[in-house]
Amino acid sequence: MINYATYRKFVTLRSGQRVMFRLLNQQDRDNLLRLFMEAPEEDIRFLKQDVKNPKLIQSWIDHINYQKVLPLVAVNMEDNGLMADATLHRGKHASKHIGEIRIFVSRPYRNQGLGSLMLDELINLAKLENVQILKAEVLTDHRGVMRAFKAKGFEMKCILDDFFLRRDGMTHDVALLIRPVVRREEAEF
Repeated sequence: MINYATYRKFVTLRSGQRVMFRLLNQQDRDNLLRLFMEAPEEDIRFLKQDVKNPKLIQSWIDHINYQKVLPLVAVNMEDNGLMADATLHRGKHASKHIGEIRIFVSRPYRNQGLGSLMLDELINLAKLENVQILKAEVLTDHRGVMRAFKAKGFEMKCILDDFFLRRDGMTHDVALLIRPVVRREEAEF
């Protein structure tokens, strides 16, 4: 089990920049809002929710529940701003052993390994939280994102035609990617 209040991890990006991972907390409202408000429309139009809505961000902050959603943030050690947000959404009832992963990395910090490091850490946190299966829904147009998930052991199980509906009415096919939290080659027998 994770001590949510004290959890911290420090990583180094390809650029040499040091980054701190920690869980989102009540004091992050303004930084989380800034992370999404500064994102160009083409980056956020593929997210499941309207992250530029301050009421949504306030609701997330007001209702932090690490038992339902484990929100991991990457903190810039130079200015204490948020560089990325990655979440592990836990399933309910018959799906309580499944966690869904979502990751958003701010454009200035892409292609530095931050998304991959956050994915690694969510996999580690899922192990500690006894999540057995991870899933990710990735637009099939986002081939680089699909490659990144596959490199971490996710397998494409199916393609869901026209599954994602953008706010402008356009639809996109979605690949359902699945990974057991502990893969056979990692299991201790």
